[in-house]
Amino acid sequence: MHGTEPVRFSRPPFPAPGPDMASAPAHSARLLRFKSCVIGPAIDLEKPAAFFRIERTASWKEYLELNESHLERILQKPSPGKRVFLFEYGCAAFLNLDEGEQQIFLEFLSGLVEEIDYAMVARYSESHVLNVNEEGEFAPFEGSASRFRLEPPVLPLVASLLAKSAALTKIEADVDTHLDQSEQLIVNLQRGRLRFNKRTSSAVLAKFLKFEFDSILTIRIFERTTADTDSWNSRSLHDTLAEHYELNDRYEVLESKMSSLRTAMKTHNSLSFESNENRLYVWEIFLLLLFPLGALARLLLHH
Repeated sequence: MHGTEPVRFSRPPFPAPGPDMASAPAHSARLLRFKSCVIGPAIDLEKPAAFFRIERTASWKEYLELNESHLERILQKPSPGKRVFLFEYGCAAFLNLDEGEQQIFLEFLSGLVEEIDYAMVARYSESHVLNVNEEGEFAPFEGSASRFRLEPPVLPLVASLLAKSAALTKIEADVDTHLDQSEQLIVNLQRGRLRFNKRTSSAVLAKFLKFEFDSILTIRIFERTTADTDSWNSRSLHDTLAEHYELNDRYEVLESKMSSLRTAMKTHNSLSFESNENRLYVWEIFLLLLFPLGALARLLLHH
């Protein structure tokens, strides 16, 4: 998308003003400030949806969007141009909320979902700003020659990509941690420093399998977010920002590391099995030696 001509549409730059618009009045320049963060392993979207009486339909999306009217109830003040997007894989994305408002929202949300992990919030986050001009156009990021139109699908699209990047950062850190642990386990097994019984080996396997299962849900973050009004403009913007945040390249690296982790766990199981098997052989030899020794002892006692 770099260096392409500005994208032009015959439709008006904005729909008619209404309660679902997340921007200032049409034809006015403004900044759209996005911030996403990981707040936990997952978010049960049913509970906040039920609280705000947002009906679940057959076309239920991967995210839940809270608009101005929803946020006014939480922040206890008018919230023009503000949005919050909640994603089932444990991320929240804020539009035009300052840090204090984000904190108020998270405190509110903690009463509806599992406890918020504020360590994750601080460690895994992404920010992005769109500078929209009077004509309703913006560059996807600073320095880009591409131009896109601000239309309804853009807001959840940008929020989704930021949430995906933050979630991916969390998975990357977890994979590196598991790789370090698995490599150390193998080194210790090879040196005979640890005695791994079946329970220990099963615990290690269970820990890895749980991580891999939890990650499968998050791997879905690489699917393109769609909307009822999806257009070439939004699809092109998605691909441009996905490339900007290197989502595909990071996924390939992550996939390679996950493969290495699986190999490490197979090696661990093999070494653990061999260790148990060797101990079993030693025990069998010990028992076999007891029989002639017992017979010899009885013979000596008899004489």
